[in-house]
Amino acid sequence: MNKEDIYKEKNHDYYSLIRHDLIHMIEGKGNKILDVGCGEGQTGWFLKKSGKAREVVGIELNEDVAKRAEGRLDKVIHGDVEKIILPFQLEYFDYIIMGDVIEHLIDPWSTLKKMSQFLSPRGYLIASIPNINYWKVLADLILLDKWEYQPAGILDKTHLRFFTRGTISKMFTECGFRIELIVSAGSTRTITRLLNLITFNLSSKFFTAKYFVKTKKI
Repeated sequence: MNKEDIYKEKNHDYYSLIRHDLIHMIEGKGNKILDVGCGEGQTGWFLKKSGKAREVVGIELNEDVAKRAEGRLDKVIHGDVEKIILPFQLEYFDYIIMGDVIEHLIDPWSTLKKMSQFLSPRGYLIASIPNINYWKVLADLILLDKWEYQPAGILDKTHLRFFTRGTISKMFTECGFRIELIVSAGSTRTITRLLNLITFNLSSKFFTAKYFVKTKKI
């Protein structure tokens, strides 16, 4: 089974979500946006509908899904982002979106450096990345000797790389980016907020399922 075949096993929801959690990180109107792992193009479609984008280009590994995105985006490139040569002028895009993509890559460092070439000097690369420091993953590993891959989530069976907040920051810095914003996504339960309060936020990394990152190239 090759890399593309594995992603054909994903259910429809995996490719059809509108990523409002990333959309709100995009400022201004009329941006040129590259959506890496665009799925069926719903996020790009919404960006154009809202006026935040005047052009959205998608990259999608799953050929069938890429074809469905063609009716929503200005251009869709079918292929592996780590291998394809992008047919764009350097510094062409105002935003590059990598929503839950980086953890699927063999060499995310090289891919980030590749992406930086196509980002305008005033542009942003935004990403969402799962946090392997999440309490449920650690509890299963430490208490139950359990590390089992799942169809989706932090231990998605298609994940090749795992990150913490610290290693996320280190990766972007090494690849020539400066982090402008990093936001935690996790539990909002009262007990979680209380633990964060009494530990001066030191426990927050254990209750963060995912980080949202907004970066600029240096």
